[in-house]
Amino acid sequence: MALVSKIEAELTNALKSGDNFTKDTLRFLKSVIKNAEIELKSPLSDEQAVSVIQKEVKKRSEAEALYNQANKPDLAASEAAEAELLKKYLPAQMDEAAIREVVADYIKVNPTELSQTGRAMGALSIKLKGQADMGI
Repeated sequence: MALVSKIEAELTNALKSGDNFTKDTLRFLKSVIKNAEIELKSPLSDEQAVSVIQKEVKKRSEAEALYNQANKPDLAASEAAEAELLKKYLPAQMDEAAIREVVADYIKVNPTELSQTGRAMGALSIKLKGQADMGI
């Protein structure tokens, strides 16, 4: 099942079950996806949908941090819960040890000087897209 179809099916289930939190979060996600489709003038592929969802999770995480700094734990908890719900639609993320292993293997095959870090990061981000937090 395509990712967008899965989201729509779960939105329908949330509407039927009366789960307002899931309903509201998925409605917002659906509107963000629809806006991306309008911008691209074509339906999103699963990879593009994952990219949109990752951006939304990042926004929620940043908002959570800001609310924590502002000493508003109720709003921070809401943002964290939304981020967790959205993460359900992302592929499984690699842990830090697995990421380090992939980077070490890449460096063995492609020796990289410090001045070529940008090129190496570009190649690694393509290889790890959607599977790893590139901040690590």
